[in-house]
Amino acid sequence: MDGLTLDFRTNRGRVKALRDISFPVRRGRILGIVGESGSGKSTVLWSILGLLAGNAEITSGRIDFGENDLLRMDAEAQRAVRGEQISVVFQDPMTSQIPVLPYARQMSDILYRRSMSGADKRRAAIDMLRRVGIPDPERRVDAYPHEFSGGMRQRAGIAMSMLTGPNLLLADEPTTALDVTMEAQMIGLMRGLRDDFDTTIVVVSHNLGLIAEMCDDVVVMYAGEVVETGEVHDIFHNARHPYTRALLECDPARIEDVSRKLPVIPGDIPDLTKPLSGCIFADRCQRAKPECATIAPPLVARGTGVARCHLLEGPLADASWPPPASVMTVAGDLGGPAPVRTGAGEAPLLEVSDLNVRFRTMGPIRARMKGVSDPFVDAVLDVSLDVKPGETLALVGESGSGKTTLGRTILNLQAAAGGAVRYDGNQILGMAESRFKPLRRDMAMMFQDPVGSLSPRKSVRALITEPLVIHGAEGRDLDAEAERLADMVRLPHSFLARYPHELSGGQARRVGVARALALNPRLIVADEPTAGLDVSVQGEILNLMADLQAEHGLSYLIITHNLPVVRHIADRIAIMYLGRIVEDGPAAEVFARPAHPYTRALVEGVPQPDPDRRRPQTATIEGEVPSLMRRPKGCDFATRCPLARDACRAAKPEHRQIAPEHRHACLFPLRDAGEPTT
Repeated sequence: MDGLTLDFRTNRGRVKALRDISFPVRRGRILGIVGESGSGKSTVLWSILGLLAGNAEITSGRIDFGENDLLRMDAEAQRAVRGEQISVVFQDPMTSQIPVLPYARQMSDILYRRSMSGADKRRAAIDMLRRVGIPDPERRVDAYPHEFSGGMRQRAGIAMSMLTGPNLLLADEPTTALDVTMEAQMIGLMRGLRDDFDTTIVVVSHNLGLIAEMCDDVVVMYAGEVVETGEVHDIFHNARHPYTRALLECDPARIEDVSRKLPVIPGDIPDLTKPLSGCIFADRCQRAKPECATIAPPLVARGTGVARCHLLEGPLADASWPPPASVMTVAGDLGGPAPVRTGAGEAPLLEVSDLNVRFRTMGPIRARMKGVSDPFVDAVLDVSLDVKPGETLALVGESGSGKTTLGRTILNLQAAAGGAVRYDGNQILGMAESRFKPLRRDMAMMFQDPVGSLSPRKSVRALITEPLVIHGAEGRDLDAEAERLADMVRLPHSFLARYPHELSGGQARRVGVARALALNPRLIVADEPTAGLDVSVQGEILNLMADLQAEHGLSYLIITHNLPVVRHIADRIAIMYLGRIVEDGPAAEVFARPAHPYTRALVEGVPQPDPDRRRPQTATIEGEVPSLMRRPKGCDFATRCPLARDACRAAKPEHRQIAPEHRHACLFPLRDAGEPTT
């Protein structure tokens, strides 16, 4: 890629989305592109694929693929290259997959150029679904996208992209919706594809741990420019640009002190419709000098790549920059210690006892015809947990473990088959909607998809005041309430006139937080509150939630698979596997001394933003998650547990107390040294 410059024509003017983008993609290697939302990472991929929006205009540059310039190919030549030689894994699997076609048909259509029989295409699809960890691929290949969890849809998307064995694979946030165990499997799978087929891979991600573990080379982008390039070890151990170092500092996986707020990069990405001069990062750089705002920085060759910064060369060079890698103080002020939470010793605000949620797998007539006496699966089984006032409980587990189903059932958005849910001492499970509606003022939900959960036809002002309208607050000044809520989540008032498609992921997440806070609730169920956010915005959202919790006494039930985040925000953790809680206890204790082998695998499986600490294959959980249709007779984890014994396969373990508020469900819990007890 050489000198790529691209504008978008909009009503607000021309958005200079990419400016003089140049970097090589070396054959047989994995290149990672990192940067905040709005940096132009995905636009680079769409330029390679020729899938840019109609208002895009490439004003200069080349994209050479082999001996051909992709930008100068006609439409027919581009179609011949796409899919066969260049494939892509999209960021949002739900919108990139056809909702009315089963995966068998979608994957067969991908192979339309191949002279294969329908049966062979089906076998190829099943084999690829098995390789990416889809349980029961022979059956699930006939499923539709809406029947898969978010993580399983992403796995299916990766499987579809790999079907043709492409020379170049483009992956746009390929592991955003995946838990650490499946993320590790995807990393191993994609690296295996590179090794087995000499496939070159370009990965766009905000997950620095994934980039450090998976990639050979790294490109750092900011506001439409490449600010630094280099091999992965050089970037992570000897970053030259202040922006690169700030990104690394903001990663919660690098921060040992959990008693302080997460660091953030102050300010926002500049408005790319306005004239640009000087260093694009100058307004947010804590090392900037006055000249940085007016003089374009030089492109300086350093180490295995280049960096665009005045501090490295020229009249503004600073001999003290860059400091040693161990000294990283370029991000925003942490703002002091995190707020002290309350709740210890108080009666629970929320109590869940022996909750069971079942889903019918077939209709009664079909069940009778097939002789099936119990046509149900238990998505949530015998779950008990509680949340105290002002406390944060994190619910952690792999995709498909039942976390979201549990959260929806607690809020009466999903029917339960048994058990009890008490809110403030009152039984609410199965309560009629007319009686439950007043309680919804005290209980709110932040949905996993911040943009998809917002009506595209309503402005931000209407969206964040909608709960007030629904609950009969017509007499209040809604404009004043909208501004109050915007101030609460630190959203500029000018954004109130925008629509969801005009918001970044972090801005949409703030709108979701404002909606949840509109009625001053006491309990918020937050489903993946940091999914899809870059590390700096992620820190802003989590710090905001902590401040609001301290100010309003909020209780949080946070559903997530992001363990570095959990370590910083949770008071207690509940680990969920195949619909059951296998371990729960104080966060610090669970991280330091996990009792269940599954918990240990999750903790040890977190990718580290350090290429020298790449996870060994032994750190990941082998095998597939068992199907709910064929739940193991004994311990649910026995089929994948490296320490399982015959007793584990015979009976389900009961929950045992091993410390105050620390329980597990394992017949042979781990010692402190990581070995099972006798």
